[in-house]
Amino acid sequence: MTLASTALWGIALFGVIGLIFGVALAATANKFHVPSDPLIDDVNSSLPAANCGACGFPGCSSYAEAVVTQPDVSPALCIPGGQECVDQLVELTGKAATEILPVVAVLNCHGTFEFAHSEAEYLGLQTCEAASVVFGGAKSCKHGCLGLGDCERICPFDAIHVNAQGITETDFTKCTGCGKCVEICPKQVLQLLPRNHRVVMSCSTRERGAKVKKICSVGCISCKKCIKACPAGAVSWDGRIVVDHDKCIAYGPGCNEACVESCMTGIFHRRGHFSAKTKPTSSEAAV
Repeated sequence: MTLASTALWGIALFGVIGLIFGVALAATANKFHVPSDPLIDDVNSSLPAANCGACGFPGCSSYAEAVVTQPDVSPALCIPGGQECVDQLVELTGKAATEILPVVAVLNCHGTFEFAHSEAEYLGLQTCEAASVVFGGAKSCKHGCLGLGDCERICPFDAIHVNAQGITETDFTKCTGCGKCVEICPKQVLQLLPRNHRVVMSCSTRERGAKVKKICSVGCISCKKCIKACPAGAVSWDGRIVVDHDKCIAYGPGCNEACVESCMTGIFHRRGHFSAKTKPTSSEAAV
């Protein structure tokens, strides 16, 4: 037998073996095949396929199965899908659902290179999680944004980025409020707010007056004037300034936003209109 004929026989043998295994696998798959529920498939196709986990389930397919098969699972859990998605799921499943409240991720910090002091140069693994375990990060303020982009990398919608000033900012046109950035932030300076929020406290420090001024020229000095000035009673103190945005929004257009005007450093501001009353020194600008 020649070398060529031996090779042909080998190829034929492997071909037959492959065919036998293929038929066996097909028969096994057919025997153990579990037919899918068409309703689950329809629900799954109505979801945004972001697999962000905002609904509390591992992914869209898991949520689709749960909302169809489990009576207590609401069709209004898909935040990225918005109200249109909720309406589709209500129609498909026949379940009742309340109107979904659109939210966006907002940074409660304005510790840019211009305003916030640095006390060291961090040269380790360039993640916020890693930097936060090394003396709380390179910034003197241990409650501020570290700007190393953990939130940027985890965002499935390309809605949050570290800007040129060293802190993160959110593109509200892309943000769906899934909350993944909020969960991953080691400093907990990202917060989900109603999309129509009116004011923002862009500081998360729990330090007091003079110490705050040493670490950030626009940090909240805990004067609490905003609490007294708010006509809606929406601003309170919990170790730091806290805003009840539902109360703030519900108060209506009669609000003169005196809370904003009362802020001595400008860190309590209108949405999208940060205006620092305290300007950085030349040394702060150099940082």
